[in-house]
Amino acid sequence: MSEQKIVELEEKIAFLQNMIDELNMVVFRQGEKLEKLNLKLKDTHDKLMDQSESISVQNKASDDKPPHY
Repeated sequence: MSEQKIVELEEKIAFLQNMIDELNMVVFRQGEKLEKLNLKLKDTHDKLMDQSESISVQNKASDDKPPHY
């Protein structure tokens, strides 16, 4: 193999290694964002469930008829 061909291959390998490193960082950041979004989603779900339970308790209490009816 010629010296020029080896240099070209080394340049391509260096470029590909850099691209892989950049893509790994993108995937890592996306994973972090997904974790944060999942936590926010869980918190929102929990809040909605608490509100739903609160509303159902209030509705149940308002549905009870007084004893004189």
